[in-house]
Amino acid sequence: MNIRILFDNRKRDKGYFAGWGVSYLIDGHILFDAGENEDMLFHNMRSMGVKPEEITKIVVSHEHWDHVGGLWRLLAHNPGMPAYICPGVSIEFKDKIVSFGADITFVEPFMEIDRNVFTTGETIGITRYGMIPEQALVLRSEKGATVITGCAHNGIVDILASVREKIPEPIYLVLGGFHTLDLPPSVVRLMIKRFREMDVARVAPTHCTGMEAIQLFREAYGSDFVEAVVGTNLEV
Repeated sequence: MNIRILFDNRKRDKGYFAGWGVSYLIDGHILFDAGENEDMLFHNMRSMGVKPEEITKIVVSHEHWDHVGGLWRLLAHNPGMPAYICPGVSIEFKDKIVSFGADITFVEPFMEIDRNVFTTGETIGITRYGMIPEQALVLRSEKGATVITGCAHNGIVDILASVREKIPEPIYLVLGGFHTLDLPPSVVRLMIKRFREMDVARVAPTHCTGMEAIQLFREAYGSDFVEAVVGTNLEV
């Protein structure tokens, strides 16, 4: 299975835009989140040869601005597109998606949304911003399970523990925001220890993980650390 990073706050290629939020394209047709800005996202898509009409499904991890910036243009471009969202999103967010003619599916725990692509279903993260309904994705392949997160407000370790309970394969890769930006290094090191205890083979932290925590994961995982920036192409 293939994952392309369309949007993140880090880049190497000057031809791409970087900004807050994430957007990942899975197997060329499933979009997970849509970054902070539609113009930057669509520029990156064009630069990578990704056509909006090739996207057949969109999964929204949660409704924060930095994950839905390009959503509305995409829905306008593809009327009737299936959109997979958490049942606990705000009425305003749901109604706006409906107004674009999208075909909404409220996700259930470990529901298969495409071949070998599963949602964790809605979990609740309690943060300083209140309670946040959020979902992550799990891809199953010969290499194992790949877990893709938006921000992991509900706790990246708890997400991985739930995946271990439901999916028989070992965890090959964890990609996305780990929500460790404001955590002290001592706490991050404990999280890395838990990753190791759960036999997570590779890590690709992005977005709200924060640069200090990303460096700690890089040091801990060595050659199994994946530098995930805009334009990265992964086979899992």
